[in-house]
Amino acid sequence: MNENTLVENTQQSLTNREFEAVISALEQAIDPEMGISVEDLGLIYSLQATTQDDDRQLRIIMALTMLGCPLSAELQTIVEQAVLANSSFKKVFVQIDPRIDWDPKRMSRVAKMTLGIL
Repeated sequence: MNENTLVENTQQSLTNREFEAVISALEQAIDPEMGISVEDLGLIYSLQATTQDDDRQLRIIMALTMLGCPLSAELQTIVEQAVLANSSFKKVFVQIDPRIDWDPKRMSRVAKMTLGIL
């Protein structure tokens, strides 16, 4: 797990175990253009868990490296499937927020090294 994650556990709605599982799942969600996980790219901004009908649901807010990315729908699906497959959540909603300006400073050291930025 990226110990320096910038992902917000909104209102501390996830347990530590859930948060760690989701972050680990996000490390498996690879951006098809960059070949780097969405977690390492710093695309995920917040996670919020809720309970409805005894099922834990997760809402993920993320950004894109550039607005109008042609793979945005595919990236949402990749994130959703990774979290569903690697966590206890039964429903996952991934929302790309166009108001968020992604900042390359959010990238992990691994991502920067992979992209030759470091």
